[in-house]
Amino acid sequence: MFKFRPNIIFRYNLLVIFFFTTWAFIIIGSAAIIMFKERDEWNKIKERNIRYNVPIEPHRGNILNDKGELMVSTLPLYKIHLDFVYQNKDSQKDAEETRHKRDSLWTTELKALSEGLNEIFPEKSAEKFEKDLAYGFRNKRRYYWLYNRKISYTQYQRVLKLPIIKLGKKYSGIIVDEEIQRKNIFGDIGMSTFGIVRRTTDKHGVEIEEINGLERKYDKYLRGIPGVGRKEKTGGKFILKVDKPAENGMDIQTTINSEMLDICENAVKKVLKHYHLPAGWAILMETETGDIKAVVNLTKISQGVYAETIENIPNNPTPNHAFCRLMEPGSIFKTVALTAALEDGRLTVNDSVKSYSSRVCAFNGKSVTDEMYRDNGTGRYSMAEALKYSSNISMVQYIKRAYGKKPSDYTNTLIRFGLTQNYNLIEGETTPYLTIPGTKRWNGLSLNSMSYGYAVGMTGINMLVFYNTIANGGRQMQPRLVKAIIKDGNVVEEFPTKVLNGQLISKSTADAVTSLLIEVVNGKDGTGKRAKSANMIVAGKTGTANIPNSVTGAYDNSEKMMSFCGFFPADKPKYTLLIQMMYDKKQDTRPDSLRVKLGGGSTAAVAFKEIAEKIMAQEFTAEIAEAADTINSPMPIIKDGNFRETEFVMKEFGLSIADSIISTDSRWGSVATEKGGRYTFKEKPIDTGIVPNVKGMGAKDAVYLLQKCNMAVEIEGYGTVKSQSVPAGSEAKKGDRIKLVLAP
Repeated sequence: MFKFRPNIIFRYNLLVIFFFTTWAFIIIGSAAIIMFKERDEWNKIKERNIRYNVPIEPHRGNILNDKGELMVSTLPLYKIHLDFVYQNKDSQKDAEETRHKRDSLWTTELKALSEGLNEIFPEKSAEKFEKDLAYGFRNKRRYYWLYNRKISYTQYQRVLKLPIIKLGKKYSGIIVDEEIQRKNIFGDIGMSTFGIVRRTTDKHGVEIEEINGLERKYDKYLRGIPGVGRKEKTGGKFILKVDKPAENGMDIQTTINSEMLDICENAVKKVLKHYHLPAGWAILMETETGDIKAVVNLTKISQGVYAETIENIPNNPTPNHAFCRLMEPGSIFKTVALTAALEDGRLTVNDSVKSYSSRVCAFNGKSVTDEMYRDNGTGRYSMAEALKYSSNISMVQYIKRAYGKKPSDYTNTLIRFGLTQNYNLIEGETTPYLTIPGTKRWNGLSLNSMSYGYAVGMTGINMLVFYNTIANGGRQMQPRLVKAIIKDGNVVEEFPTKVLNGQLISKSTADAVTSLLIEVVNGKDGTGKRAKSANMIVAGKTGTANIPNSVTGAYDNSEKMMSFCGFFPADKPKYTLLIQMMYDKKQDTRPDSLRVKLGGGSTAAVAFKEIAEKIMAQEFTAEIAEAADTINSPMPIIKDGNFRETEFVMKEFGLSIADSIISTDSRWGSVATEKGGRYTFKEKPIDTGIVPNVKGMGAKDAVYLLQKCNMAVEIEGYGTVKSQSVPAGSEAKKGDRIKLVLAP
């Protein structure tokens, strides 16, 4: 019988303990080596395969107009490349089958793809697309441009539906790079007010974010909240996995009206170009609400070229002329001075002052000049005449009579009028100033100067708000540029219209001043006569202020600011408008024969009239029934072109089409109308040896015809063809270039 020996169990237990203890020390040692000795190496491996805390940038919110339409948005642009080499290291069979199908597709579908690309990008011919893509495929290019520029989202979506491309990356090799851009939908118009957001470098070469205008003022709403994710390497590519999604920025809805903005820009630009002026700006306000409907800031970039810019260039010392440029306003300030004297009871509209026999008169040892001097034969100037002829001499007399004994009463009233108020509409708005009695700036000539718009520094928005108060019968409104914050289509915060003072100026004073301003425009020889309209009554005041020479400090007439500020229709004001323009003698390149003396009446008032009339024309509406032709039954005119596309549109509008149209195989021709209200089709053979007349056509039809003649087409502008560089009827030679200029 087997005899059990206890010491064997003991030795066995010791062996097990020794084995596991040794294994534990090996594991701990290996972990220690990994943790300490090989730590950096393993961290590098981890970083190559997983990247934690990757920031996910939110899409910045949009800036909208008063109707909720886009003005500034974050829009994607796309760069599309093709990889003509397909690889699958995991499946050689799949790689071979895919390459075989690719070869077949790029042989049979290349022509259809090229034609489709030509329809989306007509400036490049289908033949050129086909040649370029065939070269890329033949040479097995890895990162080959499909189209050598960035394209819009709409164009990108159309490209995805084209032959070969629609089958996806496996067969087309498509590679898409998305780039997010902050874009002003209407170009540079409104840029200096809306602002910009961009990456740049400071003077030390450090990358910083530059942001200004409304973009900066409302950045906390627009920016959004970044998300967090991690990038994990899968199949040789990093895939972003979202841990915390980004929260996109909110939208801000402004009070800006796109149509009015366009009207203001065109009118101001027209005058600037005509007189070769260095800069000009305009602010349009809705009288009753204080809503700013348009802000235009134009700067001369080069000869004949004007644009909005935030760059610090010679003609643009501030990022926004209208809100940030502090200047002596000149004679548009005379309205303020007379309003103060009338409201304080120091003067009445029936008062008059002495009319001097010379256009130059000395007060306190300083000469004062009347540019519009009139000897009316009475020896006196009424208040209406003082304003109508913009008489500096008369204004000095009026204000000295009203406030000569106590000038502080005058400045206190101006402060009460809000003339030193910063409305903080955009980031960087400048605070105006007055010369105050008892300060270093005050001297014996200060009151004289302040009677006709000198010794004060005003911004355009401050002058506009004051004139708007007059137009409003004395009620002062807070100017409003943004009216709501919107998230996902819902208003989350609203900025309502605000009355700053229900009766800052008495109704009787406001009415009296309005009558004076109407006389400036409508009275005989008034300085504002060029703002007069046959369609409505306009009230306003001109101003021409000399600017001190930047070198000598003297008022030498080398530079000046020309203004017109007023409201319309004056009998029931709807809009208040300020226009200011700069003049610089050094930049005046007009011929001597055309170099007439300029002022607010010959420049700003002209633009004011055009803006006022065009805006009020928009206000006119008639019943649709009044526009109906009850006698004739008009049929729309259809231009020559690709009839298959025309036929589609005609059917959508329910137009009657003759059977002969539907049965024809032709793609090009003209459409005529029959008496019965039907359309008939007439084929037009295309003569590829003669340059066709493409004027009046859209880009697509024009390019189609010219490419049939084997010509290389260059397009400038948009709309319909206005001119072609090679005359119609000329011999069409293969490869010849022809430039088409399009315009709306």
